[in-house]
Amino acid sequence: MNKLIKYLQYNEKESNIYLPNEIFKDLSSELEGSSHIAFAYSYYYFISWLYRYSKYGQFNINIKQIKEVLGYSPNSKEINYIIKKDGVLDQIGYTFSSTDYPIAWAFNDGEIEFTMFSDLDLDLRKILMHQKGRNYKVKVPVKAFWRDKISEEEGILDGTFYDIRNTHHISFDVFLECMSNKELGCTGFYLYGYLKYKCQWHDEYNSSFENIGMSCGVSKNTAEKYLNILLQNGLIQYNENPCRIIKGEYKKEPNTYWIA
Repeated sequence: MNKLIKYLQYNEKESNIYLPNEIFKDLSSELEGSSHIAFAYSYYYFISWLYRYSKYGQFNINIKQIKEVLGYSPNSKEINYIIKKDGVLDQIGYTFSSTDYPIAWAFNDGEIEFTMFSDLDLDLRKILMHQKGRNYKVKVPVKAFWRDKISEEEGILDGTFYDIRNTHHISFDVFLECMSNKELGCTGFYLYGYLKYKCQWHDEYNSSFENIGMSCGVSKNTAEKYLNILLQNGLIQYNENPCRIIKGEYKKEPNTYWIA
């Protein structure tokens, strides 16, 4: 993976990505199994980053490389139903395939603008088609442009590239740290993202392992395991709150978490 990131020429100015807060509910209601939910979340984050910083236009990036970054074998088929054409992410309006992709990006009056493959003259398009292949396709992160079908149909750019209300932010450095650590991977990144979402209003979040798991579509044991690994790696912090008497019985208060 380090080789690919070096190939993609990541720098600290390319760190910011915002994801829609509704992604947790949308994925956990459509997918079963914590590993597949976490994969879908991490995949959507990564393709959003690739699109936002015009990496598709600069380099030849294929699905095998993306799978490898996310901790899967390049030839793995178990998660294809999530990311293929008309797969789960396409069906729920999070992605679609396109032969058009960004070559470069810039800000114009504070709003991002992309120079697309289709904007180039014929000679430049031919050069890129020769490099990438005539059928080169990318996945477009739909929620980055339109938050719902109405805004898409009306051409209103209210997605996370343009409006960061009701979003949560995760730096690409955290993504790299999770993907570089086999103990964390997609599931650790997914639970980090959930805590980032929950902590952004009050800087901290009180919840039990059971409630976090239910909200994310993972088991209590999975939530506990990966939150502890996030703690061990310094990505989150917590306070273990004391017991208190409720109706004559000692009850343990949920832990308080915050982002390190």
